[in-house]
Amino acid sequence: MRKWLLGARLRTLPAGICPVIGAFLLDLGLNCKTFMPIGYVEALLCLLTALFMQLFANFANDYSDGVRGTDEKRTEPEGNNRGPIRLLASGLVTQKELLCACVICGLACAAFGIAACAVAKNFWFLLIGVACFLAGWFYVGGKRPYGYMALGEISVLTFFGFVDTMGSGYLIAQSSFLHFHSALFAILSICFGLSSVSILALNNLRDREEDKRHGKITLAVCLGTSYAFFLPIFLFFSLLSLSFLLGYYRLPWLVAPYAVCDLAIIFFSCRAVAKRHWKSGMRLLSSRLMVICFFLAVALA
Repeated sequence: MRKWLLGARLRTLPAGICPVIGAFLLDLGLNCKTFMPIGYVEALLCLLTALFMQLFANFANDYSDGVRGTDEKRTEPEGNNRGPIRLLASGLVTQKELLCACVICGLACAAFGIAACAVAKNFWFLLIGVACFLAGWFYVGGKRPYGYMALGEISVLTFFGFVDTMGSGYLIAQSSFLHFHSALFAILSICFGLSSVSILALNNLRDREEDKRHGKITLAVCLGTSYAFFLPIFLFFSLLSLSFLLGYYRLPWLVAPYAVCDLAIIFFSCRAVAKRHWKSGMRLLSSRLMVICFFLAVALA
């Protein structure tokens, strides 16, 4: 069991589930008097769908990079100066076992996703689910993975930002016959999307030399060490997005404590990256997503 927990990369899971929690909190806050109990069921289904989609993507990434040899040095336990161990490259599991894990997570995701569409009575949303599966697999899988063509940041912003946040918010609103505030959800999507992009940026900075050696072209490979300057930019605009949302619509007095807390996390995250303490940086960036959800919950309360 422990090896599967390592392969699941638990610190990356907030990137998938926190946007759903944030979307639920925003829907609930905007429609607290008309929110129906079925909305809670829909939120849970969306959360489980996002969770298993994230697990599917993580295992698929492990499988494809392991087959290509990109992870050949990721065979030791995670340290502060190196990334997490990879299941296939380290020999902890076979290709068949890892593919089975992908299939199981994919089937669970599909089941919860279909249930979420059924509750919201929006089956055309299944097409977006198919797009998510294809994006998760072909990120580093297939003959021409787009993750090897410096398109990772765009993909993460799209799927972990707009699809995850706006998609969940829309289905939750539809299930309770609520009005969907697309502009506000777009702002929240930018907040979560750029937060996830910052996690990807840290990973790509950490793996830059290995990726370059194996022909994996990321923005970090293209720009070199100067790519590190984009990390605080991603985080700062994420902070501005949520600050605008809190100040414009809900509680302006909440902006100051949120900004102070978030700026502290951003400072220590960037310092960890500067010192090449990747594990500490990842912990901070993952916890930042939960901090965003916390302040959304405070705004709701």
